[in-house]
Order: sequence, then C-alpha cells, then structure tokens
Amino acid sequence: MKELVEVKSNNHSELKVHLNSAVKFANKLHIMNLRVDEIGKAVSSFPVFFMRDNLNGHLRLSILTSFEANTNVYVENDQWTAVYKPSAMQTYPFYLMRSPNDDKSYTVGIDESNPIFSKTKGDALFDEDKNATPYLHQKTKLLEAELKSDMQSYEFIQCIESLNLIKLIDVKIAYEDGTTQTLKGLSTINEDKLQGLNAEQLFELNKKGYLSAIHAMLVSIYQLNTLIIKNNNFSHLHKIKSIKLEVTKANHT
Repeated sequence: MKELVEVKSNNHSELKVHLNSAVKFANKLHIMNLRVDEIGKAVSSFPVFFMRDNLNGHLRLSILTSFEANTNVYVENDQWTAVYKPSAMQTYPFYLMRSPNDDKSYTVGIDESNPIFSKTKGDALFDEDKNATPYLHQKTKLLEAELKSDMQSYEFIQCIESLNLIKLIDVKIAYEDGTTQTLKGLSTINEDKLQGLNAEQLFELNKKGYLSAIHAMLVSIYQLNTLIIKNNNFSHLHKIKSIKLEVTKANHT
C-alpha cells in the first residue's frame, strides 16, 4: 500500500518528476484500470473488460495490455505506442487523497519513496517562488476531474449489474510451441441479455449515455487481435497461434 503525503511547496519545492515517468509506470502493467468516460477513446487500441477487484470484490473497468503478467505490449523501446493514453498514466505519479486537515475534501498526494522523483532533473512541481508550475496545475486538474469520473463509472457498473448484463469469460490461448494458457476473471457484456431488454430499459440506458459505452466494449473485444500481433512482435514472448473466448462454466458475477 502506498504511503501518500500531501504535495506542499514547503516540503517539495525542489522536487521533480523524471521524464517519461508515465511510460515507465505502465511498462509492467498487463492490466490497467479505466473509467467509463474513457471507453470511447480506449477502444481505439485496447480490449475493455470488467474485472473484480481482489481487495474489495467490486467490479471495475479495465483494459488488457498483454496476455502475460508484468508485460505491456504497448510499450516499445520506452515509447507508448497506443493511440490513447489511459488517465492512470496521465495523472501519474500523483493521486487524490483525503486532506489531512479536512476528511471531507481531497488533495494531491504522492509517494515520496517512488524513485520517479528527483531533485536534479525532470518536470518541476514548483517554480523558484514556490508557486505550482503549469505541469502540477495540469495534473491537479486531471485528478479533480477523476472524482466525477469515478462516480460515473460506479453508477455505470451498478446499472449494468442490476440488469444482469455481465458475462464472465475465459480467454483460451494456444501458443505456437503447443502449450496453452487460460486467462480467467474477465467479464464483458452479455449480448443475449442486452438484446432481451425491453424498450423502457433500452431507453434508460440510452438516456444515461450507457448504450454507446456498452457497444464500444463489445467492439473492443476485436482488439484482442491487436494484442496477438503486438505480442508476436516481441522476441522474448511466447508466440501465439490463436485465442478462443468461452463463457465461464461457473458463470456468475
């Protein structure tokens, strides 16, 4: 668990963030969290799924960036190759945290032990007069927007669950060397249940702006083909022959 401290000019006036920090952060993440307002952009590059949080058991939106743990096939030669950069990368290495002075408000926090911080080079947090730099202002603005996005994502998932529209699937991977692997824990939209909704339910989904996100998630599954191509371009990764999606036998959410 990260130990976050509030960003303050008195304590962090000399602090800088190493360049390309977001890519270094994403480099080993084969799964990255997503928010509902990002789905439309994220599907340009990634397959989008629901996943259960191991800590609280709640569903969350996620993108799959590799079939192998500790690998992100969208990072090549320290460069981000996807069209879209998830908000988790855009705000890194900053986080929203409860204000130590007011538990009803939020402030910007950092993990001071993170080696991404330096006092010698990178993007400065404060200028010589200890005023927040445009870099820090931009990160703060993005974090503030995440509060609203998190609530929208929660409401979206609650709605999808209430309509029983979630289907648990397994991704079965066949490698060129004859070995196989099964990825479990991924969920997507149940198309049969979606088509079975009545006109009033569909109207409400459309009214809330959820239908476009639902259809985008379904289309995003085709980006698994992109993952295969990118995976097979990495010499150190097992070459994939084919994949197959199957409904999990004990299908429940």
